[in-house]
Amino acid sequence: MHPLWLLRGGHEVAGWLPLEKDARAETVDVAIFDRDAWALVRAAEPPSQYEGFEIVEPPDGLYVDQNGNPLYVVNCQIVPGPDEVIAALGPKAAEILKETGDPIRTLERLGRAF
Repeated sequence: MHPLWLLRGGHEVAGWLPLEKDARAETVDVAIFDRDAWALVRAAEPPSQYEGFEIVEPPDGLYVDQNGNPLYVVNCQIVPGPDEVIAALGPKAAEILKETGDPIRTLERLGRAF
């Protein structure tokens, strides 16, 4: 399966309209997006055809779109839930989870909720 790429850019970025057009035409696999800041796109190579975006490997964490839909990412792949993200983040994340008792709050405290 192709990795995820994080495309970061504000609402004014020129690449949004072409990205949305390609997503509707199903010529690009957009996993989730927040129209004001970022998109997660699955592709073999960085999707550099969309002008104005910074394109990077997404940090492990929780991504929530404008409608509140969550997506969990580890190593540029979608995982089932927050437990996999916390496990990937290591012992510090596990310690914070013990303190909070809530995996989402743990990811927020670690700065891993986007």
